Amino acid sequence: MPLFGSKKEKKAKVGVDAGGAPVETTKIVELYVDSINNITRKTDVVGEIDPYVIVYANDVVVGKTKPVNNTNSVVINELFVFKSKGDPITTKLRFELMDKDDIGDDDEVGSGGFNPAVEESLDNQLVHLKYKGKDIGSLSITMKIKEILLV
Repeated sequence: MPLFGSKKEKKAKVGVDAGGAPVETTKIVELYVDSINNITRKTDVVGEIDPYVIVYANDVVVGKTKPVNNTNSVVINELFVFKSKGDPITTKLRFELMDKDDIGDDDEVGSGGFNPAVEESLDNQLVHLKYKGKDIGSLSITMKIKEILLV
């Protein structure tokens, strides 16, 4: 009897083991930082800022985007994947927009937060950024909550 290439294929159901018992699942978050939009605050004497974003989930650094040179608006499309300790919809997100500097410390341009629990949709959301209470631009983000199998 051949091990591979048999004409008779077994029908497999996703989410159950070989005996038909349900398999445990967990939820993960896929967070896309889509773009930086219309930043009005300048921290450089010459040219535009060199922006990047630090991403926090429940006050834990999830990651940061790559810096982009000399712009106040840019499409980023970077993905961050993480698992929340509780229900992912209750995850509090915070974003710090930074200006990458070659000499000295990077400058904070602004920051903003996103609470998915109070939003009707998690797709293509604007996060308004502020610095010392003043609006300085926004980020576009998309958050997806996915159920995956634990094997």
